[in-house]
Amino acid sequence: MTNIQVKLQRKQNTPYTIFIDRDFSKGIIRFLKTKFPKSACVIITDNKVRKLYGEKLLRLLRKNGKKVFLFSVPPGERSKSQKCKTIIEEKMLRLRLDRQTVVIALGGGVPGDLAGFIAATYMRGIPYLQVPTTLLAIVDSSIGGKTGIDTQQGKNLIGAFWQPEAVFIGLQCLDTLPQEQFKNGLVEAVKMFATSDAPSFHYVEKNINALLGRNRKVVTTVVKNAIKIKARIAARDERESGERMILNFGHTVGHALEKTSKYKILHGYAVALGILVEAGVSQSIGKLREPDSLRLRKILIDKIGISLKPLRTYKTREIMKSVGSDKKVLNGKPHYVLLRRIGEVYMQKNKFAHPIKDTIVADVLEKLKLTGKI
Repeated sequence: MTNIQVKLQRKQNTPYTIFIDRDFSKGIIRFLKTKFPKSACVIITDNKVRKLYGEKLLRLLRKNGKKVFLFSVPPGERSKSQKCKTIIEEKMLRLRLDRQTVVIALGGGVPGDLAGFIAATYMRGIPYLQVPTTLLAIVDSSIGGKTGIDTQQGKNLIGAFWQPEAVFIGLQCLDTLPQEQFKNGLVEAVKMFATSDAPSFHYVEKNINALLGRNRKVVTTVVKNAIKIKARIAARDERESGERMILNFGHTVGHALEKTSKYKILHGYAVALGILVEAGVSQSIGKLREPDSLRLRKILIDKIGISLKPLRTYKTREIMKSVGSDKKVLNGKPHYVLLRRIGEVYMQKNKFAHPIKDTIVADVLEKLKLTGKI
């Protein structure tokens, strides 16, 4: 087992631990017995994860004397909605679950964000555990306390910062994860290394075949390195007012693509295309050298196999319209994280995100669509 501490800067928040092991269930049982011995539990997951892990965890917790309820939603981004949130909250109220109840967010980013937001608002805030089962949730969404739901206007526009009591990661979940979902999460790890850790980016380049082949040693190394970055940055900037913005590299365009496609494009795949566009913008305004942008293109397109087809499916003006409704719009202007070199973002006057003219972004989008180059 590996333990990583998230030491939050704000006084009102206590540090919490990310527990990394092959199996998450034993750690959860020990933690609940120690910290919440008399609390009821609510497992919130999706229908697929319910069959894979949810019902087994339910039985184990009940076997260990816990009062547990299990709620699940359909898999996919559409379940990260006010409707699903209200349905679950009303069920919890009918069961008369009190403020001592512990929510267990089990699954990928959708149940994680949904369950975390429920925990943040139910009875004005109750404790919860993050138990991610996808690579995307393991390296990104389960860490840092960002919770939320989607609306017609955009992704994650309604939510709260609500830190978990602990995060439990079972690496065995990655053994059977579909390759499409594995790549979906791998993009987020690549993003973290591209912005914050050049040696880890080089490690991925060197070991990409073993990584995609699920070599356990390589996968574990990449996962731990990505988690350490996310934990460190989230701890220093809990509410995304400064340094944490660098984790949005590729997300301004990526979220716009997700919205334009009505969430048919998986998050990681959309972010990969967003990374290529935003790296292209960085290069076009003289902040990033071409060899570094080529390294990004090679790892994402040639090695991981991200297709440009989704980008070519939608008109540039539609994508740019969606960019304008993203929460990273400040004072009416979309902001982008720019890359200076692999492992380092561009900063100006202590700002991590910068306004860029729509015409510049649109030109890069068009070039990538037509030539495949940035």
